[in-house]
Amino acid sequence: MSITKKKKRAEYDEDFFSSSRMSFGEHLNELRIRMWNAIKGLLFFLLIGFLLDGVGESLGWKNFGIGRPMLRFIISPVKAQLKAFYEERANELPQKLEELKNDPKKYEESFIEMPARLSAKSLESHFPQLKNQDPEKDEIEIVLKLSTQYIAYTQKKGDLELDSSEFLKSLGVTEPFMVYFKVSLLCGIVLSCPWIFYQFWAFVGAGLYPHEKRYVHVYLPVSIGLFLLGVTMCQFVVIPAAVHALLGFNNWIGVDPDLRLNEWLGFAIILPLVFGVSFQTPLVMFFLTRIHLFTWQTYWDRWRYAVMILAIFSAVITPTPDALTMMYLFLPMFGLYCLGVFVCWWYPVTPFFEETNVDEIAI
Repeated sequence: MSITKKKKRAEYDEDFFSSSRMSFGEHLNELRIRMWNAIKGLLFFLLIGFLLDGVGESLGWKNFGIGRPMLRFIISPVKAQLKAFYEERANELPQKLEELKNDPKKYEESFIEMPARLSAKSLESHFPQLKNQDPEKDEIEIVLKLSTQYIAYTQKKGDLELDSSEFLKSLGVTEPFMVYFKVSLLCGIVLSCPWIFYQFWAFVGAGLYPHEKRYVHVYLPVSIGLFLLGVTMCQFVVIPAAVHALLGFNNWIGVDPDLRLNEWLGFAIILPLVFGVSFQTPLVMFFLTRIHLFTWQTYWDRWRYAVMILAIFSAVITPTPDALTMMYLFLPMFGLYCLGVFVCWWYPVTPFFEETNVDEIAI
């Protein structure tokens, strides 16, 4: 005896897509139109971004525009950490200068003579003999003896307090332009993504059944929310902490960091995208339970395998080879894995054979 079963599914009329049925050539033409409309939307927002950046530059408004403020936002974590790194080094200099005084010979050799001109009137109260000088001679020349170590220290402190140092460097004449264009293009894609997604949905959605569209309406907002959560956590928590920890190795081995603008842009863009995609873990787990591939018991019993897989995934997908950045991704992903187990347990799926009907029993 054999039993043939099939899953229940919504019944639709055979002519359900009669109003939207197209030939292969018509589908290609529809796809071309939708893609061109999406590109035009992207170019529109890209042009608007260039215009707003130009207006902000001409008016002196640093935060007015799209591409320039976003570029400043992207480099702000590394700039803040580099400034803190050099401030920590500068604060160590006074102790070294005091130690220098313990060696009188070396301390005396650190002084150099520097000519200077001072206003005679400003010194008359301290030096009365200057009153007998030529009244037409308003300045007097003197020679100052200054310590080169103190000069270097005050210069570093002044640069940090005035925020006059740009810590990221470009090694090519076209590099700043290319970096700005990449950021502007990324901003244009983000701003035009509702329009781009509408064009994609207009092409794909016409061939989906109502229950399939419902899946998109339910899962898409959750997916976007998880993606934004991952990007936000990476930008405000992971990147500053990772940069601070990695810069600590410069002090450990005694070297100065010299970061390139283009390299940092790649790191600062790829890492948030990696976190955003990785934060889809609970949604993927829930989807796999819905198609009866796994259950929450399977996830719970195989957590050791999950730890190994997530660790390998974190090590491979992070753009840097250090274990620290990998751990910053692995720990949230494992937490999301546990959340996925809870969600799958909270919303159990009816076993497969309870969702089927006996269609045929043959002996």
